[in-house]
Parts: sequence; C-alpha cells; structure tokens
Amino acid sequence: MEEKKQTSEQTTYKRSLTNAHIQLIALGGTIGTGLFLGVGNSIQKTGPSVILIYIIVGLMLFILMRALGELIISDLKKHTYIEFIEKYLGASIGKVTGYLYWLSWIILAMAETTALGIYFKAWFPHLPTWLPGILSVAVLLVINLISARFFGNLEFAFAIIKILMIVFFVLFAGYMLVAGQKTQYGQVSLSNLYNNGFFVKGAGGFLQAFQMVIFSFIGVELIGLTASEAKDPHKTIKSAINELPVRIILFYVLAIVAILVILPWNKVTVASSPFVQALNGAGFSGAGNLINFVVITAAISSTNSFIYSAGRLLFSVTLGGEGKWNNFFGHLNHRQLPLRALCFSALLIACAPILTLIMGDEAFSFISAIATSMFLIIWIIMTLTHLVYRKKTPKEEQHEFKLPLFPYLDYLVLAFFISMIILLLCLESYRVPMITALITFAVLYGFSKALNKKNEAAK
Repeated sequence: MEEKKQTSEQTTYKRSLTNAHIQLIALGGTIGTGLFLGVGNSIQKTGPSVILIYIIVGLMLFILMRALGELIISDLKKHTYIEFIEKYLGASIGKVTGYLYWLSWIILAMAETTALGIYFKAWFPHLPTWLPGILSVAVLLVINLISARFFGNLEFAFAIIKILMIVFFVLFAGYMLVAGQKTQYGQVSLSNLYNNGFFVKGAGGFLQAFQMVIFSFIGVELIGLTASEAKDPHKTIKSAINELPVRIILFYVLAIVAILVILPWNKVTVASSPFVQALNGAGFSGAGNLINFVVITAAISSTNSFIYSAGRLLFSVTLGGEGKWNNFFGHLNHRQLPLRALCFSALLIACAPILTLIMGDEAFSFISAIATSMFLIIWIIMTLTHLVYRKKTPKEEQHEFKLPLFPYLDYLVLAFFISMIILLLCLESYRVPMITALITFAVLYGFSKALNKKNEAAK
C-alpha cells in the first residue's frame, strides 16, 4: 500500500496553483516578445492592416482554445494535451507530437532569450548578446525547481507588470490623441491608420505579416498545461479561456492602435521595441527606459513559462515508457516536480547563444519562424484530436463546456492552419523553417514507428 502511494506521488503533480495564478499565467503566456518586439516586424511588412491580422488569428486561436478546453475538462487526470492525442489518434502520433511540442517550447524560449540580448543593448550597447539570456535561464531554472506555486507567484508578478504597462501605454496614447499632442513624427492622430492606405503593402505584405502575428499568440494554450496543478480546474480553465477574446482586444489590438497613432507605421524599426520607439518619439526617453524594463521582464516571464512547459512536456511524453531515457525523465522528485526534465530542457534553451553567434541579428526572426511552423503542425493535430474525441464520446458523457457549432468550427480552424502552412511554404523567407518543421515531424514519426516495431518484435 505504501509503495502504491509513493508511485502515485511520483507521477502526479501537486495542485498548488490558485485561480489568480491560472488567470495571470494565461496572460503571461499570451503577452510576450511577439507583441513587444515582433509586432515591429509585422508593422513593417503590412502597416496598419496588421490590426486585422491580429483579430483574425486571435479568433482562430480562441476557437482552438475552446476545443482544447473541452478536452482538458473531460479528463483532468491527464497532464498535457499529448495524452489526449495518444488516446484518440494513437500512441505513435502522440509521442511524435509530444516531442515536437517539447522542441517547440525549447525553441520559443530560445527566441525569448535572444530577444533579451536585443533589449539590453538599448542600455548596454557593448554587452554580449548572449549574456542576459544565459543568466536568466539559470535563475529561472532555480525558481522552477522550488515549486509550482513559487513559479505561479513569479508569473503573477510579471503579468501584473505587463498589464500595467500596456494599460498605461494605451491611456497615454489616448491622452495624446485627445489633447492633440505632437511628436517628432508629427501630429498624434488616428489618421496614421489610414493616411497612406490601410493595406499599404498590398496583399503580399498582408500575407507576409501572418507569421510573426501567429508567433505572438504562441503560448496561449499554456492554460491547459496548468490544469493538472490547478486547485479548481473546472472553474479556472473555463474562465481563462472565455476571457481570451477580451485579452486579445485589450492587449493586442488596442496596444497596436496606440503605437500607430503615436508612431507612423513607416517609422517603425525592428532594432528595438515599437513601444520604446513611440515614447522616445514623443519626447519621453525616461518613459522609454521604463518600457524597456517592462519588455525585459516580459521576455523573462515568457522564458519562465516556457521552461515550466518544456519540463512538464518532457516528463509527460516519457512517463510510463520503457528504456533508460524514459525512466530517467519520466520521474518526479520529492517535491512532485519534474526536476530532471526541467534541467535538461533549460540546458538546451541555454544553447540559444550559439545560434546568435552564427546568425547574428537574424537569429530572432529565424527562431520565431521555426517555432511558428512547428506550432501550426501541433495545432492541426490538436484540432483533429478534438474532432475524434467528439465523434467517439457519447453525448451523455460529454462535459457542458463544449465547442459550439461542432464540427464546423473545427473544420474552419483546420482550413486556416493548413492555409498558413501552404502560405509559409510559398514565401521564400519562411520556406526553410516550414520545411524544417515538416521534416522534423516526419523523421520523429518514422523513428517512433521503427521503435514500436522493434519493441513488438522483442516481445
């Protein structure tokens, strides 16, 4: 009996995250480098029409999250989405998706640590780009190894900083607009959104901007990875998902409108955060420094979330497997934390400076494109999992938190994600990352099938 209890404790997380933690982690996963730095890239490509792209992508991901929320609440004993994929699409697809998902979080964290180097250059031009990222990963790993609650408290604090900054920035832009203030770029005005046209770079520029916008939203499904450590998952998961549209409008759309009324789209550069550029242009260099501090905390916050996610995914995908690799990483320590999986994931994330040394300033764009490509594949598989779940589960066994208009909204999301993959394959600057993601998935799938055959033959 004692042995059974010990085994259970070694494979089950401790439920220590409160409603406030889940809500703020949800925000922390949504607001990161994609908004604070990547939006400059999107604005350069398409101008004010980037607002429409954020609305489209945000709507698609809200539909995805409603589908995933239904899955999560249907069985709260499962640690991650991967276990649902294994159940409804098969063990091979589940394992492959699990490792691809894990790699995706690693790559995302690499993008964040790379962005940290860019942010710090605003204050310390001669600081090595790799140093801030390495130090951050080391400190955040220690924090993740203390407890999930400590992680949640830190994310709570980080998210509060990000929220206050965006609210302040939007209100500041609103004041300048109403007061008719001027900046070094001219009058603060809504006319910046349409003076030179809304689709200023045509259809080509509009389509090219989708990659970075999708990257901005990566992390939104982090809500699901917290379910097994939430105190009241039924309430908190539903609440966090249903409030997603409000967060999209407030923290993305209004923030971008605020940037563009102060800073004309053709003055935006990718050398620093557009938020910093807008305030510097308005003559508030001190405020620009404050914003730079906030975007640094945002990057650290996102890296913290991604280390958390990567460690739990590696634990989940190896849990119950055979062989030394699975036995080593599919283990929780006495604090009910995946210590080994967290340490290994953090070690890989700390390799980001190697890419920075090889690729220079292009490293962030390349890493973000790889992450976007991988997540498109993963989101397609997740949507297919929801389709199979609904078709296989009797109505009387289904939870009340359902995706409405099933299966049509699932088909709509699938069509959108597939069209984005085709788009990235057609665009020269994103073709290599997309092909790399597809090859990675194919290789992992082939390896998984071969390993399964070997194990069956051995039996």
